[in-house]
Amino acid sequence: MSRPFTLLALVWAPFLSIFVFASQGDTSALHISSHLFALALLVPATVMVWRMRPEAPTSASRWILTFLSVTVPVAVLGHAGELAVAIQRLARDGWVNRDTADIWEHGPHVTISNVTIPAVMLSMLLTAALVVVSLRRRDPVPADRETSRVR
Repeated sequence: MSRPFTLLALVWAPFLSIFVFASQGDTSALHISSHLFALALLVPATVMVWRMRPEAPTSASRWILTFLSVTVPVAVLGHAGELAVAIQRLARDGWVNRDTADIWEHGPHVTISNVTIPAVMLSMLLTAALVVVSLRRRDPVPADRETSRVR
């Protein structure tokens, strides 16, 4: 049961950390740090999804994990691509930590983030659904509901 919650934390933390990084400004160092943090959590999440899928106890959790086995790696690839663009920008700025707000207006970062963001959002929804399915599986059926099924 703890594995779905661990997966939930690994997938949701990169998104929630955006607010922490963004509140400090929009510079190359913060931007690169946010992508490194996301990758440090999403890579283990990918491995966890791939390991959990064959052992899924229900067909619903198996379907959810099948979709997650696509969306989480896409999010990893997206963050890696965005990281590469952010590092290129830092190099182009002479390795000086400058404001990079314009990176969101045009160019490859925007294109890559248009894939990354939906993959992360879908992964977040799917991990929440996986936790709900796992919790429902653990709940015992009350005696009065069980007898009503027999009738």
